[in-house]
Amino acid sequence: MKSKYCTLFSASLVAIAAMPAAAQTAPAAVTPVVDDSAPAEIIVTAQKRAEPLQKVPVAITVVSGDAMQRLSTSNIEDTQKLVPALTFVKGDTSLNSALFLRGLGTVSFSIAAEPSVTSVLDGVVLARAGESFGDLYDIDRVEVLRGPQGTLFGKNASAGVINIVTKEPGKTLGGYMDVEAFTGGEYKVKASISGPISDNWRAGVTAFYSDYKGNIWDTTTRSKINGYKHYGVRGQVIGDVGNLHIKAIADYRKSDDDCCAFVIGGLNNTSTGATAANRAIESILAPALYGATRQSIQSLPNHTNEETYGGSVQADLALGGHTLTSITSFRQWNNEEIRDGDWVDQVYRQIPLIHDDGPERSHTFTQELRLTSPTGGFVDYVIGAFYYQAVAARTYTRTDTYCTATTAATLPNGLTPCPPAQSTFVNPQGVGVFGSTFYNAAAYGQATWHFAPTFRLVTGLRYTHDKVTAYDTRTDNFTGTKYPGLASAPGGIGADFDANVAASNNTSGAGFNGTPWRGSASADNVSGKAALEYDLAPHNMVYASYARGYKGPAFNVFFNMQAFNTAPISPETSNAFEGGIKNSFANGRVIFNVDGFYTKVYNYQANYPTTVNGTVTTTIINAGKVSTRGAEAELLLRPTRNFTINAGYSYTDARVDQFLEPPAAQQINYINPGTPLAFAPKNKGNLGATYTAEFAGLPFGIEFNGLASYTSKQISTLAATNTADQIAAYNAQIIAGYAQVDASIAAVDLGKHYRVSLLVKNLFNNHYASTIGTGGPGGSYIYQIPRDSDRYFGATVRYNF
Repeated sequence: MKSKYCTLFSASLVAIAAMPAAAQTAPAAVTPVVDDSAPAEIIVTAQKRAEPLQKVPVAITVVSGDAMQRLSTSNIEDTQKLVPALTFVKGDTSLNSALFLRGLGTVSFSIAAEPSVTSVLDGVVLARAGESFGDLYDIDRVEVLRGPQGTLFGKNASAGVINIVTKEPGKTLGGYMDVEAFTGGEYKVKASISGPISDNWRAGVTAFYSDYKGNIWDTTTRSKINGYKHYGVRGQVIGDVGNLHIKAIADYRKSDDDCCAFVIGGLNNTSTGATAANRAIESILAPALYGATRQSIQSLPNHTNEETYGGSVQADLALGGHTLTSITSFRQWNNEEIRDGDWVDQVYRQIPLIHDDGPERSHTFTQELRLTSPTGGFVDYVIGAFYYQAVAARTYTRTDTYCTATTAATLPNGLTPCPPAQSTFVNPQGVGVFGSTFYNAAAYGQATWHFAPTFRLVTGLRYTHDKVTAYDTRTDNFTGTKYPGLASAPGGIGADFDANVAASNNTSGAGFNGTPWRGSASADNVSGKAALEYDLAPHNMVYASYARGYKGPAFNVFFNMQAFNTAPISPETSNAFEGGIKNSFANGRVIFNVDGFYTKVYNYQANYPTTVNGTVTTTIINAGKVSTRGAEAELLLRPTRNFTINAGYSYTDARVDQFLEPPAAQQINYINPGTPLAFAPKNKGNLGATYTAEFAGLPFGIEFNGLASYTSKQISTLAATNTADQIAAYNAQIIAGYAQVDASIAAVDLGKHYRVSLLVKNLFNNHYASTIGTGGPGGSYIYQIPRDSDRYFGATVRYNF
């Protein structure tokens, strides 16, 4: 089936169109033949069956694997340039990173909370968004479905779905070798081979390795950080036994990243920040240059070790015109976060070191059964059942190092360093052991009723039962809230915590005996959708839809959990309305789609800043009622097989309607109606083009690719603005708008054997930060600097055989 999926484009505009070189078949040394045939139709499986994109009453962006390859787009983070409604939020590890669609999403440090945007890989729901943030290779397409998609995709798809579909093994023996090199010490190698292994079976295997030194210079370790080392392998077997079609996939990936390091990009600009102590701390930090900051002084740069592997089996049984599908999967994801929470180069008499080590192990089992009807009658439908279990466990150790005495001299800035040979140290330590289990069972169905050749009704319904259980203990090497010999509580380490401490509702650790606190919450939900479709003409469709979104209950379970965090987080629900028109002109050479949307969310699960013993963390809360509204437009022009233009634009206005204060919050922290939601830029857009010039007598063409993207300003937190200091802190966390241009030029063999390209990312060197947060030393602001915040160049070579 996948061989039909040539050149897939996204309503949201993949600036590197998926057409050109792959479509060229002219023989070498012969004058190119003009091909006036209609472009290939864009096929998606967004409704659990293969159908044209233009016939689906849902706002969908489709990014083809070929389009991603042209400008070396190899992960979901890069893909956000091609999808205006999508925002990738990068944390200090993939565990804490997240996806937002139309301004809605969830960033959470809790092990017992799940994302609002579901990631699906070859039909398998991934438990955590971070599982989809690794290397993307052998990609057929990435479908981005906007708005609630729970009817068919279920698990926590309240904001949308990222549906990743990989390529199947070829029907003839073949493969490729791909080598990429970039300035800054980045290298990538991929190799693949596939083909038939018997009359009815074919198989393929792909391996990859990538290495990057990093884009931040750490002056303490005298090394580059924010880099990575990744390697992995993926295998696939496909075959037929009578009426049964089987697809088995297995993969393994290992990551060793000194990522994702934050830098101190901004200093404390509040009225309380201008203290002598803060000025002393600021004097030792690297220059704070906002989005242009490229130095840190951390003695322990952040590090993430990650291992993920799993497998799935999909079986499709033909039953006359119906198809019965079973997808069974198991996935393991191990992630270890090593984190520096002090941001300084060494321990000082006035500044302790705060070092964290938090390995987590998780696994997920899923089973889906569905029956797909044939098409062509009065009604066609999909019905199914789904089961999901996700288990995660983490041991998180925080170790502080305090200097209680030293013979070293005090520096002119007022700080006193503590060399080991001249100093006395104490090490308060807390160890948190916590975990969660999610159970989900659902039954669903969706039908399309063909009342007339030009008029259709889509109805869908899903029943979901969710249950989440969680546990937590924190054991310190001291009693109460203070460590012996220290005048104040250790930085970032709360008192002992367990079931007895939670029951007595104290923050002193009184009654602690090590009995884990345990919590359980469950919910039943009925959600669904309804859509009307009408064909104005054979290639012009208008639609209007309503969908009920749902996201299950959660708990705040994290290292510094306290008694007031034990209440469950209520399920999130939403009412979403969407209307649009999909147009195809000139035999598919012009595609123009427009949609408008409005979504009201109740019990929105959002991040909320919390300070524990001077260390800022965030907890997930039911933030009350929020809403998002906007419009999106997409244009695809394919006047010839060698020339493609893409453009996309998204306007999003996402804001708080009525804030619900969390337990123990003060009135001063109330968030006013109208406050913008975090990571919701109002304007995003892109414009791209691909053109291949062919020359008589030459066996290759010259391909030109360009992509310009723009993101307007956005806020990096959901926070109050009731005082002058709050307003100053809020403004300091606004990510300024930025524009970028990527371009490439390639020699492309007309026989499809090789492709050699030169490319540049961020041509005009426009710096930006992807995330800004509080919690740096002295109240400073920490910035996450992505790879493409600086201009860099690269060369790629691909050989197909």
